[in-house]
Amino acid sequence: PGGGLAGRSTMDNLGNAAVIGACYAGAALWLYNDYLEKPKPDTPTAEALAASSTARGVEAIAAEMASLREQIEAMDETARWLAGGCRTGPLVIVGTGGGSESVFAFRISPSRTAAAAVGEPLKVGANPSFVSASTSTGKHVLYVAHEGAVSAVAADARDATLALLGGAQSSNGQGTAYAAPDGRACRHVLAANYAGGSVCVLPVLPDGSLGAATDAKHHVIDDPKPHLADRQASAHPHSVRVDPWAGKWALVPDLGLDTVLVYAYDAAKGVLAGAPNATRHWRAREGAGPRHICFSPPSRAAHLVYALCEMDGTACVLQLNDSDGSLTELQTVSLLPHYVQPTREGHCGSAEIAMHPSGKFVYASNRQNHSISILKVDEATGKLSMHANVPCGGKTPRHFQISP
Repeated sequence: PGGGLAGRSTMDNLGNAAVIGACYAGAALWLYNDYLEKPKPDTPTAEALAASSTARGVEAIAAEMASLREQIEAMDETARWLAGGCRTGPLVIVGTGGGSESVFAFRISPSRTAAAAVGEPLKVGANPSFVSASTSTGKHVLYVAHEGAVSAVAADARDATLALLGGAQSSNGQGTAYAAPDGRACRHVLAANYAGGSVCVLPVLPDGSLGAATDAKHHVIDDPKPHLADRQASAHPHSVRVDPWAGKWALVPDLGLDTVLVYAYDAAKGVLAGAPNATRHWRAREGAGPRHICFSPPSRAAHLVYALCEMDGTACVLQLNDSDGSLTELQTVSLLPHYVQPTREGHCGSAEIAMHPSGKFVYASNRQNHSISILKVDEATGKLSMHANVPCGGKTPRHFQISP
């Protein structure tokens, strides 16, 4: 009874959700589970409650709790998870900018109702703003892009420990914005340098660590346009990905060039081949700013590339020709609701794009209105249509990840 009465007081001050946690180990939670649903008049506790002048107040508490049963059960599970040291559930690795030099590990509860920082942050270098993962060596290895370099990090999913594998390797440019494996085999990691205008290929050694770059390509703008000088006075490769079908084409969205460049990729040698003016590259609309891409699933006959353009807030559906690497545009669709305008302002445009594993939906993040756009994929054509635009749960969604 004391717990129930204490809960009443807590509820007055903190609200209904708070009382559930406050009464977790007290009489109120016991009361909900046993007294109202399964009265036991022969027990001393029930007799005392029945005789007590506070019985009606306790029953009122229990009635309020009964209306919040799902929250009670969820918080009960979350409390046990937190008390147990957050040892189960997906491990999420977070890279940060803004002067940070570390990556952090978080664990999400199995019920998806809570998250908690676990383990110790790992210092890797300035501005560790992008993280990718591979299991090709039989263990979890992360590749972290930080200022002018890429580091390999071993992650133990059981105890959430992070440890550097070897030393950081130069990415052959500044403002390293992206680093990702070249496929499931992870023979190399490819990195894009936004400020340096370059991409490079780093070999993956047997233990998952990285070797010195085997190749690099540097982009330049031959005829910069004054009216685009605010964001596009020079080349800005923002990401680089190898096609998942044959693994022989490396696609590089370059925001500064308004182009998705396609290099022939030799996975055995770690070499990129192709001229910056090759006809197979896809030229976006002026000022669009291609940033990131994702691919259609292997089950689709046509090999489609979905390119997100940061500054005009669009997604473009492109078809990849496996024989020559050329890209053909099939569709352009807005990622924004009609009342939201695209922007050229830095750190404010559309950002990430990802395909759902089912192949039925594409997701894109928009920093203009702090949202995630959900686009439905046409089963026959692979083209996109807006399904919903929902709040991201915070501000400035630079990146997101679809959970397994």
